[in-house]
Amino acid sequence: MNKRIKITSARKGSVVYENNDKTPFWIRHLPALIIVGVLVLIGVIIALVVTDWGRASLQWIGLAFGIAITVFVAIDAMRSLRAGEPRNVWVGELLSAIGWGGGVIALVVGLPIVINNEQEWGVLIPVGGTALSLGLVALGMRMMSKGPLPALDRTPRTAKVMFNVDDAEGGQDITVRYLGADGEEHDADLADVIDDDWEDRFKPGTTWQIYAFRDPTLATSVVFLTEQHEDVWRKGYNLGGVRLGGESGPVTRGPGSPFLREGSKWAFEH
Repeated sequence: MNKRIKITSARKGSVVYENNDKTPFWIRHLPALIIVGVLVLIGVIIALVVTDWGRASLQWIGLAFGIAITVFVAIDAMRSLRAGEPRNVWVGELLSAIGWGGGVIALVVGLPIVINNEQEWGVLIPVGGTALSLGLVALGMRMMSKGPLPALDRTPRTAKVMFNVDDAEGGQDITVRYLGADGEEHDADLADVIDDDWEDRFKPGTTWQIYAFRDPTLATSVVFLTEQHEDVWRKGYNLGGVRLGGESGPVTRGPGSPFLREGSKWAFEH
């Protein structure tokens, strides 16, 4: 969730609290950047196609560029593999890397063939290749988000609501502060998106029982309301930053945790 909160002292104007975990610009505007990038790429390809030297070199440039993108994006997959991440995580990242690079190669190799009418079947390369590549990206992202969540520390902890605000997209953003297993205080967002009829009960200063992830590196990601609050109605979930940026969505409105109930679509590592 995207937010930037700063509280200053009325006496000296100094910052007494600042919370700025705003999602990077390129993630927040990824769809628009992809569209603009594709349009720019197509424009460059067309500009090169109209020249003799451009037609001769464009496909080789595109091939090298596509491979470079694949390698760059695949670095995350290699890191996940070395870190012992589940297979679905690093395989998903690898498929996404192949998809992004393959899409670039399909465009820069296929468009010159289509524009110059070199082959009747040439349209299959940019159209079919790009569609296949986007399919690989979608499959990779699905794999990354379908694996189990990191292990949960089932020790109930008392968390105090610090802020209940709207994020940059107008969504719910409830930040709580709790004492972690490491003895340090951490601020994290609620993974439970509270129903509108219950949200006013989560005012700053109110306390709730939560579970946090066992991994201390995820202490400031999200936390989960415990079974003690099964009467609280939820309307969605927010797992942004745990596996994928912006992983959130709706759930069927009703009481109880969408994560902890029997038959939940989410599971936690042991």
